[in-house]
Amino acid sequence: MQVTKTEWDERNGVEVRHIDDAGAIEHSAGEDLSYVIPFRKDGGLPVRCLYTPGDSQTLVVAFHGSLQRTKYQLPRFEWRKTLGELDAGRLFFADTTLELDGGMPLGWYIGTAAQDLADDVAAVIRQVAADGNYSRVLLAGSSGGGFAAMAVARRIPGSVAVSFSPQTRVGDYIPWVHKAFVKAAFPGHETIDDVEAQYAERVNLRRLYAEPEVPNYVRYVQNSNDTGHVTDHYAPFAASRFVDASTGGVDASGRIRLVLEAMQQGHQPPSRGRFLGHIRAAHEEFFGEPLGG
Repeated sequence: MQVTKTEWDERNGVEVRHIDDAGAIEHSAGEDLSYVIPFRKDGGLPVRCLYTPGDSQTLVVAFHGSLQRTKYQLPRFEWRKTLGELDAGRLFFADTTLELDGGMPLGWYIGTAAQDLADDVAAVIRQVAADGNYSRVLLAGSSGGGFAAMAVARRIPGSVAVSFSPQTRVGDYIPWVHKAFVKAAFPGHETIDDVEAQYAERVNLRRLYAEPEVPNYVRYVQNSNDTGHVTDHYAPFAASRFVDASTGGVDASGRIRLVLEAMQQGHQPPSRGRFLGHIRAAHEEFFGEPLGG
């Protein structure tokens, strides 16, 4: 467990440390540090994260959504300024699935046929939580980042996902986007339906959350003015959990809350205030304590 190389990321304003595994992440640093972890020695995707240690029992983890590749460069660590208001450790992940193709806007942190990137990200989070003495883990994101928050949280028992207007099935999203994803990440498959036939739980949250009881918690916040996602993603997920999509509420397990709330028109990220407000609400509901900051 050691640092093998360091460099400077001018755009994000952080030192980047290349490490052998997540056990080398520093928890006493007085500054933000970025890390690159090679989970696959045979040329697979690395895990890229940025970490701010916190003197708290809570670790908040953030995932970015779709990226306009002509506007944003990789790695992208979204919600960094917003989450800086919270009294918590903060861990941000960039989706290295996007490194497979320079024009692909969304990869949902899925990885490739040979590599389940969500599994690798979950492993890093568990290591950081253990080494940093965080007893509570909360994951958050919007759109594709919301998909990732729910997918990764499902792999971390006791964690909470706060997801804003996520896709719940990749195949129900914009066709050219999932076609670009399949071509780059699953080149042995013709369509997203072919991918789902073999890897259903990786590309379909309704399948991932199909069991009546789940090991984690979810606060799923859907913008009612985002009609496309209400129809194609929110309503089918609500039906799969036997929750009335028109009113929202808590499912029979008591672990998944659906919130239908009017925000801005169309499919856009929530405001900073809403993002933090729902994170605080989920933290208090599922962990039983308010989140400071």
